[in-house]
Amino acid sequence: MTEQATAGATGAAAPHPDDEPLCAEAHEIATATDGDTVESVEERIALLRRALASGEPSAPALLAHAHLARGERREAADLLIPAVMSRRESEHAGLLGETLAAIGDHDSAEAAFLVGLDGGDPAATNDYGVFLRGRGRTQEALYVLDRAVRLGDELAPLNLVALHLEELDDPVTATELAEEFLDDDRPATLLALADCRLAEGRVGEAADLYRRAAEQGAPCGHIYYGWFLREHHGDHDGAEEHLRRAHETGEPGAAFHVGRFLFDLGRAEEAQPYIEEAARHGDPDAVALLENQYRGLVDEYDD
Repeated sequence: MTEQATAGATGAAAPHPDDEPLCAEAHEIATATDGDTVESVEERIALLRRALASGEPSAPALLAHAHLARGERREAADLLIPAVMSRRESEHAGLLGETLAAIGDHDSAEAAFLVGLDGGDPAATNDYGVFLRGRGRTQEALYVLDRAVRLGDELAPLNLVALHLEELDDPVTATELAEEFLDDDRPATLLALADCRLAEGRVGEAADLYRRAAEQGAPCGHIYYGWFLREHHGDHDGAEEHLRRAHETGEPGAAFHVGRFLFDLGRAEEAQPYIEEAARHGDPDAVALLENQYRGLVDEYDD
């Protein structure tokens, strides 16, 4: 499959309203709105600045997410650096690593990811493996993603199988791993096996696995199924439905995938707000598309 998504840090758990009332109120605003609006983000930031001043422990991560919703990656990183690099709070390491990587500070990003790795944080370990793969450090990525699998990260089996299938061109090992990982209670493993079946030319089996993964709420499940429908069935309506559903349900990277799909169909005006949203969140492919196709719009996302 040519258009896939890789997920990273997903954010903090919902704060308890009795212990962190301001953070809980900001979290409610974030989950109640249909996507981030200028007003909702501003309201969250105001609440979370008060929460930060009050010492509510969830405030730094939630405020960082709010800044990221406005494309303010440096502000987000500055909030997280003390927690991760000084206090060694591994649960924020993945988010900081991804944010620094999006800025282009790869050395500092790696230092942040290593805090997560040392602290045994599953999501940060998976994110570090994805980071290493993107930097061409395949053998290190294999080790780190295997460790993330053993720590129980939801996406690590999918990423480990993809590494064997794509970078190492080793479909035998990829399939063995995908079959070993397969678990209906962990729907991302259905996507891993679907990719292997597709590589084997077993399109019907792949279709069933992608469909089941989307129905069962796999991270990126609707994205994978949407691109599969477009590329292997020519079903543009079905593909658009699933990609839009991915965006509605908050699948990681969905904004870029909707934008890319619409752009490829010649619907550039419809695609633009999705691509801008992805660029604000640091997606390098979205930034590149803005630079190449939407002149003058990329400057506001530069740091």
